[in-house]
Amino acid sequence: MADAPLPTFFLPAERLKQPAIDAIARDIAHSPSALTLGAVPLAVVIVNDTRQIVYANARFLALAGKAEASQVIGQRIGEALGCEHVDDNIGGCGTTRFCQYCGAAQAVVKSLEGESGTQECAINRVSASTLDALNLQVWAVPMEIEGHKLVLNSVLDIAHEKALRGFERIFFHDILNAVTGIKGISDLLSLELPKNYLRELELLRRSIDDLQDIVDTQRDFLAVEAKEYRHNYTRLYTIDILKYLASYCQSFNHGGKRRIDVAPQAAAQIFSSDLRIIQRIMVNMVKNALEASAPGKSVTLGADVTDRGAVRLWVANPGAMPEEVQLRLFEKGFSTKGEGRGLGTYSMRLFARQCLGGEISFTSTPEDGTRFALELPA
Repeated sequence: MADAPLPTFFLPAERLKQPAIDAIARDIAHSPSALTLGAVPLAVVIVNDTRQIVYANARFLALAGKAEASQVIGQRIGEALGCEHVDDNIGGCGTTRFCQYCGAAQAVVKSLEGESGTQECAINRVSASTLDALNLQVWAVPMEIEGHKLVLNSVLDIAHEKALRGFERIFFHDILNAVTGIKGISDLLSLELPKNYLRELELLRRSIDDLQDIVDTQRDFLAVEAKEYRHNYTRLYTIDILKYLASYCQSFNHGGKRRIDVAPQAAAQIFSSDLRIIQRIMVNMVKNALEASAPGKSVTLGADVTDRGAVRLWVANPGAMPEEVQLRLFEKGFSTKGEGRGLGTYSMRLFARQCLGGEISFTSTPEDGTRFALELPA
């Protein structure tokens, strides 16, 4: 009479006997793939169709705290990494209630069904004296070596990245709360102070708004780069956007030494897009144009509609950029303004492409000056 199957809350508990596992491990160890995988700078582990490890490179062994591959061959990934739940059910890794929500288990299952997959996986490892939490990104790919149906898993420890994102969220939350508090204080002062202080209070309020805008811009940039930004599309009017920019950006026109004009021929067009991101991009363009313009010169804002019906918002100034600057302008980290100030034009293109489905372009010649444009799809 056959043995009754082991109980499971998720995946089958059955395993191959150790001699069969060792035979597969030997086949892989003698294949050309083993040499290549051993040189990969990621943790790599291969499991068979019963999810048992048949190959582990040195990076994975280091992550598991093991000295030899023989210490993990035949185990499942959670068992090799010391997951605190492997003993919750007699079937081990993959069979407990917790395993239903394990990213690594879900990625392996997809791969055994013939699909590549990637998942995040959080594992608590418990010893007699410590609690160690792993945050992993697992890429699982179906493969076949020497006739064996296998899954290759690449494992990246993303604990540092996850912690940094958590700290960023706390930082932005706290600093924006502080800015809101300062705004409230300035509002109270405006009610109490004599009218001859109104100019100073207005400057204070502008400084607070600028601070909030800087924080919001950085938060949006990080969210967009991490592909976590949530779009907010509304109906917009080109002339309203240009007039707002011309007024708002006067605060960056120190001493009013340069003019900010809206081109009389600017196209009046209604369209749909994300105003917050458009303003992020266009304010950056205007700031750059003001900095590049000599006193007495004008920065011009305009809008066109292309033959395809796309809206193009642009900012022009009479200066020209050197060839090196033009060739490197959209490199992340490149700046003409000094060390550590190279996210401006890179962030413009990032925002345009990922948030708006648009594109940033420019022309710059000594004869015609420099014009930056944001083109938005019809």
